[in-house]
Amino acid sequence: MSAATPSPDASPAARGGARDDRRGEKASIVAFVVDPKDVARWRDVEAFGDGDVDREQARFRSGLDVWIVQSYLLLRGPLAARGHRAVFGARYPRNAIGIAHWDDLNAYFNGAHRARLIGVRADRSPLYSCARVVVQNDSAALAAVERYVPHWPQPGLVPRDPGRAATVATIGYFGRLARLPGWLRGSDFRARLAALGVELRLNESEWHDYHDVDLVIAARAESPSMLARKPATKLTNAWLAGVPALLADEPAFRALRKSALDYVPVDGAAAALAAVATLKRDPALYAAMVANGRARSVPYTRDAVTARWLNVIDEVAHAVPRAPSLVHFVRTVTAQRSEGRRFRERHLAEQAEVAR
Repeated sequence: MSAATPSPDASPAARGGARDDRRGEKASIVAFVVDPKDVARWRDVEAFGDGDVDREQARFRSGLDVWIVQSYLLLRGPLAARGHRAVFGARYPRNAIGIAHWDDLNAYFNGAHRARLIGVRADRSPLYSCARVVVQNDSAALAAVERYVPHWPQPGLVPRDPGRAATVATIGYFGRLARLPGWLRGSDFRARLAALGVELRLNESEWHDYHDVDLVIAARAESPSMLARKPATKLTNAWLAGVPALLADEPAFRALRKSALDYVPVDGAAAALAAVATLKRDPALYAAMVANGRARSVPYTRDAVTARWLNVIDEVAHAVPRAPSLVHFVRTVTAQRSEGRRFRERHLAEQAEVAR
């Protein structure tokens, strides 16, 4: 059930808002909400200061950590400058703007119905209980309440050393290895790269360090349903790092591709080896891809992602005056739970086909 209505003499924060004396307007509380177990895991979050997101980059791995905890840390300053008050915890203050991950938005009675919700869909099924839904790629048409916000850039990203010029001696994979396709994992591909004078690095931990990486490669043995929801992060981080990318066919990558300089499409070992050989013998092409990536990276910088987040929050603050009724919330959560089950069943069936 909903919490008791605050008394007339309750503080502005208790009433779901805070008075911004500088602008003379009522400013929203913006609550970044996670499960209590994650609050405990991030009990030191308030000690984080400027730069700690980059210094502690290894802690930002899961979708929840990236989308909710990192967003709280990076947005609380800009929100304060706009007169809002950002808070982090397991509670949804009444009529606050509540920001939460899909994984924490499918319970009926966790208090989420008290807030004006911004849900992060990530690589999950649709959310129906939220005033706005943040999606991490816009390869498909967006629903009326959906807003595209790219992933934050990799925390602590170390760009490629420009002193390496057009050297092609290392090719790096950044990400988890569980869905790595056999051709990319196999010894034959590694041996054929070595014959070209190139070393393959499969990096499952140091996702931020591109300083001596000359090419990025990304491919997944994944279900089409899941690939349709994945972000273009491997491409946008490569652009930001100054490294040309060789990428398998994924909707998020295709949606961003405007020219042949954006990335090289690869569908297996032969195509990847041909691309490596071409870039190794053509320094002008290599330099052109780096320069193009630098230009394309501008909308995916931390400042640009901050601006997109603030636009979504401002939209809810001004266009959504109150939280939904509990009846409406329960109805929409029931619908999204059903859709979630269908999504998981479809994904598992497709994944079984991929694994054959």
